[in-house]
Amino acid sequence: MSTMAISKSVVLTCLTLTMGCWNGVFAAEYAVSGFGTVGGAISDQATVYQRYVDDTGTLMRDSLLGVQLDAKFNDQWGATTQVVIAPRSDDDTGVDPQFKWTFLSYRPTNDWFFRLGRLSLGGLLNQQNMDVGVSYDMARLPAEVYFVSSYYDYDGASIAKTWSTTNYEITLDGSFGVQNSSVRTYDNGSKAAVYIPGKISGGALVLTINDFDRALVRAGWHMTDLEPDDPGGFASTVNFVPLGNGQYTLGKPEYTSRIRVNSFFLGTRFPLGEFMAAGECIAVIPDNIEPAPPYIGGYVSVSRQLGNWTPYLTHARIWTTEMDTWRKVRGATPVPQFGVAQADIDNAASSMLVSDQNSWMLGASYAFTPKQKLKAEVMRTHVGERASMFDGDLAHEDVMIYSLSYNFSF
Repeated sequence: MSTMAISKSVVLTCLTLTMGCWNGVFAAEYAVSGFGTVGGAISDQATVYQRYVDDTGTLMRDSLLGVQLDAKFNDQWGATTQVVIAPRSDDDTGVDPQFKWTFLSYRPTNDWFFRLGRLSLGGLLNQQNMDVGVSYDMARLPAEVYFVSSYYDYDGASIAKTWSTTNYEITLDGSFGVQNSSVRTYDNGSKAAVYIPGKISGGALVLTINDFDRALVRAGWHMTDLEPDDPGGFASTVNFVPLGNGQYTLGKPEYTSRIRVNSFFLGTRFPLGEFMAAGECIAVIPDNIEPAPPYIGGYVSVSRQLGNWTPYLTHARIWTTEMDTWRKVRGATPVPQFGVAQADIDNAASSMLVSDQNSWMLGASYAFTPKQKLKAEVMRTHVGERASMFDGDLAHEDVMIYSLSYNFSF
């Protein structure tokens, strides 16, 4: 199911009723803005990266168009709705409109801020502006950290408290929400992507500290529960059947109706002489789910503004802390009379969310105006034993990916 379907009628009905009722009382102020990216990417490998990028090239990975309407009813009350036309979240073909932001806001004082509706609740530095490519200089935010970002878009509520001192502004944001979404895996034996729909609920605490200049530190914790629509649930334990002489085959897996995942974030950006440095780290820890063991992702990036140009160098890495179960699945013996073919073994291994990859990104942006940027990037990604962001059986190889995009806002 697409993100457009996530409680769309509820959110739109509440927003429409609120704006309709209040408009007769207050002379609301409205502002319309927009943003977009036209971006192409191509690699030197036929193996597909992040659903779309291969050696034939694609415009699907980075291109999108968004429009946002902001309404201010008075000094305390406001509302926002944002529609983004982007690649579908439940299929590898086509695009659809997605409501990324649709919420009612209330600011009773400068240090309290309440929001109710569709929100992006994660703790990443660019979580709330990642679709607005003109707001940052990297051609693409590092997937080793940001590929989980869509799991933090919720229908829910957020409460933020801000403390201001002479040198710092400190904000603590607490939130909770639900969404209907899909988890994507790739079955290498069947050569097909699989989308598992379900309900995702979660809550977060995010602490942000900035110095009123350009330095910022953010730390956060996010708890997520995933409940699949399939009454059979998610596979939680991989079982094996011994065959003798050291051989074994796959047994029937055990299933669970709910997966709990804890995520921890830490990010910072700060001036470093004439340079700007940034870095983020995320640790994702599912509870006792063998097909999705814990992993850590992170990156460091350094950039420098030279007139209209901003070149940058970024290094990113993602690695799974425990890959023994995945290795054992790959080593299983097919036994057709047990109903276990080689394709079943390949599917079981490739559907496990394990990764061992690192990337170097060298790129630059050119700002025609504050609202228009052209970006180019060359990325070399080294795949170790396995990288779940690649479809297919790619291991111990380097992949070169070239990106070019035009980013704008209005």
